[in-house]
Amino acid sequence: MTILDTAEDTGNLRVALQAIREARGTVELLARLMGELNSEVTVNVASEWPMLRSTILEALAPYPEAKEAVVAALSEVNA
Repeated sequence: MTILDTAEDTGNLRVALQAIREARGTVELLARLMGELNSEVTVNVASEWPMLRSTILEALAPYPEAKEAVVAALSEVNA
């Protein structure tokens, strides 16, 4: 933070940006170590799945072989 203050005071924006990047990385690491930052991502598309499935299949209509491959792959996932 001292480097950031000095860089800002001297107008050295490049060094200031580097110091900000380093400070952000440090804060992120500390948050992870303290268990305050969840790095897992959960995506829930269950409510949107019917519309998404229809959209995908419609887009694949001109490509019957690709459509069959996608349907087969989705069938395996849902099994």
